[in-house]
Amino acid sequence: MSEKLNFDRDNLAFKQLRKRSAFLFLLIALFGSITFFQIIKLTILDSNLYTTKSDENRIIRIPIYPSRGLIKLSNGEIVVENIVTQALTIVPNKTSDLELTLEELKQNLGLKEEELLTFKRKLSKTKYKYDSIVIVENLTKEQIARFSVKKENWPSVSIKAQLMRFNLLGPIFSHVTGYVGLVSPEEIDESEDFSYPFTSQIGKTGVEKFYEGTLRGGEGFRTIEIDAYGKEVRELARFIPEQGKDIYLSLDKELQVLARNELAGRKGAVVALDPNTGLIKALVSSPDFSPNILNKTETGKVENILIDSQSPLFNRAISGNYPPASTLKPFIGLLGVKEKKIKWTTTIEDQGFFQIDGKGRKYRGWKEDGHGTVNLSKSIIESSDVFFYPLATQLTVDSISNFLKQFGFGRKTGVDLSSETEGLLPDRKWKLGAIGESWFVGDTINISIGQGYISCSPLQLAVAVSSIATKGKVYRPRVVAKIEDQFTEKQVIYHLNQIEKSHWEKLENSMVSVISHWKGTAHNLTEFGQETIAGKTGTAQIKSLTDAELTVKEEYEDIRLEERNRDHALFVGYGPLPDPELTVVVIVENGESGSAIAAPIAQRLIDFYADRED
Repeated sequence: MSEKLNFDRDNLAFKQLRKRSAFLFLLIALFGSITFFQIIKLTILDSNLYTTKSDENRIIRIPIYPSRGLIKLSNGEIVVENIVTQALTIVPNKTSDLELTLEELKQNLGLKEEELLTFKRKLSKTKYKYDSIVIVENLTKEQIARFSVKKENWPSVSIKAQLMRFNLLGPIFSHVTGYVGLVSPEEIDESEDFSYPFTSQIGKTGVEKFYEGTLRGGEGFRTIEIDAYGKEVRELARFIPEQGKDIYLSLDKELQVLARNELAGRKGAVVALDPNTGLIKALVSSPDFSPNILNKTETGKVENILIDSQSPLFNRAISGNYPPASTLKPFIGLLGVKEKKIKWTTTIEDQGFFQIDGKGRKYRGWKEDGHGTVNLSKSIIESSDVFFYPLATQLTVDSISNFLKQFGFGRKTGVDLSSETEGLLPDRKWKLGAIGESWFVGDTINISIGQGYISCSPLQLAVAVSSIATKGKVYRPRVVAKIEDQFTEKQVIYHLNQIEKSHWEKLENSMVSVISHWKGTAHNLTEFGQETIAGKTGTAQIKSLTDAELTVKEEYEDIRLEERNRDHALFVGYGPLPDPELTVVVIVENGESGSAIAAPIAQRLIDFYADRED
């Protein structure tokens, strides 16, 4: 009995042990399976993922930036080049205490707080923190010497050579070449193909901006292996960058200097171009500036340029909007004969004013007692306002707007410079939308003499006047004649072939008489002018005057005491005739007299250009 009881107990214990062993086996098997699966996953399924992450950590690509293309004159003379300067750089990932290092550099090298703030902004946006980042550019000799003495204190800091832009001619071509500066986030966002980091310098204005892609070239790179401390172990691959292309300007250096000297620092602009090609020979906006201060290759405060009340950065030649004043009269007259509203022989009596239907408001001419009996030719020669007033009532603002558009008014010329404006060529729809008023006949009358809502840039005016010289061909203006060895092509953008040849000839003869006729508004040019030119004066009123102010001399003069209230002086012309080589437009802000101030400048430029060509 006792033996049977012991057997049963042993049998029960064995069964329990077997059950526990089976459970333990199953648990071990399950754990083993999970472990095995994880090993398989890590070694096989996820091998590509972890290999990629490992490569990212030890293999990096460092960009190689090409040298920027040069800007030259057609004769090969360099205008803008790259010069070697010394920059203070740091490798952030090798710096144990960045803030302390920057503070020590500030104290020892005399770094400015704004320079450090600029560096920190660059640092926050760059992804190449294992590479050298510029703290400050264009170190002085004193700063270089001070750093050399204590450089062991900052093992992550070094001085490296870098290429910077330098304008050899200073401000002479400043509004054409423009300047470079650090790229902004907005500029990167706007560019579809921009691959440079936030530390890059790109063109900000002028040719530097317009031809950025051409001048910049193509980015190269180095693929390197680094260790855990960011130190380069070896170079794995290298892709050589495409160097930026050299650009050759069409501008004439001597003519540019002469135009600049003639303006003598007065606010205004001079544009001179070849009417037969559209190539710009001189483009001056005054006042100008030193691009090298903005390029940071010349000492000077950038802030002084930015806050200057004279706005030296503003390119008046392509962005300034001025009333064309009486320089528009040849175009309005040409429209009148084209539309058969008048003939060249049509005459009116200019008694100093015009009234619609002989009553109501008096639209006054600039000459109080009038010009007497005038036809179209005489009205251009003597610049009669009153001749164009009744003509305007026979035309419509829409017909005027459509006609002037063909000469390039109211639209960008397409010049290869940044920041060009389109001016203002109004019509009924524009006034209703912009001002909320209907168009009046008086508005058309004002436009007929180049006043009122209409405005244009000096370049637009030069393009329009060139079309008179070419008898109807309007060429796209350009400042670049050649890129490397490839010449830029001339392009006809409008061809006014619907105008009879005789009309062009009579118009030109009238514009010649502006200078040659004793009653011509620019007859003063005959005293010193050497070449025969065709031209038209203009005086752009910038302050509206009441009838009383216009007729009471004392009140008129009081208003003109303030320079900013004085009229702008304009002159447009081309020559030498019969085969014109140069169109010149001159605008002197607040210069008052187109004949006395602007016209002589144009004559001197054409004389100089023709004399030298001979």
